[in-house]
Amino acid sequence: MEVRKIDNCRFEIPQTGGMRVPGIVFASPKMMNALLGDPSLEQVQNVAHLPGIVRASLAMPDIHWG
Repeated sequence: MEVRKIDNCRFEIPQTGGMRVPGIVFASPKMMNALLGDPSLEQVQNVAHLPGIVRASLAMPDIHWG
């Protein structure tokens, strides 16, 4: 999964496949490194596919799988 740094506390998962919006993750660079490969980022992508979603699928710093 591609993740792009927007600034020091925001990262973007670009729209791919059937994603209707990009994913935005609010996290420090250290937290983001720990999240890479974590299933919780897949949840951000999955939510971005839902009908009715507007602007972005957001993930807050307390993101966790489940």
